[in-house]
Amino acid sequence: MQPRTEVVFSSDVANMDAWAQRTHIPLTTAEALGATYARAHRWFQALRLALVRQHGWTDSPSPDHRILFSIETSSIWRSSVGLPAGPKHQLYLPVHASSFFSPERRVQWEMVFHSDIFESVRKICPPINDILYLIQCLLTGLVTVVFEEHLPQGIHRTSRGLPPVAWVNENEVALTEIFGVSHFAALRKACGDTKASYMLQVSR
Repeated sequence: MQPRTEVVFSSDVANMDAWAQRTHIPLTTAEALGATYARAHRWFQALRLALVRQHGWTDSPSPDHRILFSIETSSIWRSSVGLPAGPKHQLYLPVHASSFFSPERRVQWEMVFHSDIFESVRKICPPINDILYLIQCLLTGLVTVVFEEHLPQGIHRTSRGLPPVAWVNENEVALTEIFGVSHFAALRKACGDTKASYMLQVSR
């Protein structure tokens, strides 16, 4: 079986706590996480605007006041006659970080992060990667990139919970505005440490 890479959404707080221990960046209170996420709104909106202006996405306003933004684009896959081969991709994010942990909305967020947007589109659309990486910084463990290999010793699942350190360095100013100097320093250190930013699970 060919190795595969997928983006995995998990709102399991125990999983996030395991990442906090691995990265040495402790989980704070729900209120503090929410405040940090709120400071990232402007960056999320800038990425939305980049997708609309430079990558052909369109705004699809949601009547749900809990949604920060909602945008859509046609499928990147094409039929033999050049028409979109599949439904439109829809991307939306919540106003409040707490929405990610609402049990009744778990499937909704799985549909976003387990979709082709993060499976395929992000590989050719930098703002999608930026959204993924920013969420990894804000809520480490909520969204991971998982590489799965079937080896003779069993199934090896390598999860990356943080973005590459090069991305963190490129965005130092914006990240420092959101997190502050000391938290940013801890974040950059964790991103540059393979043991902190990756987690290996082996099942037989």
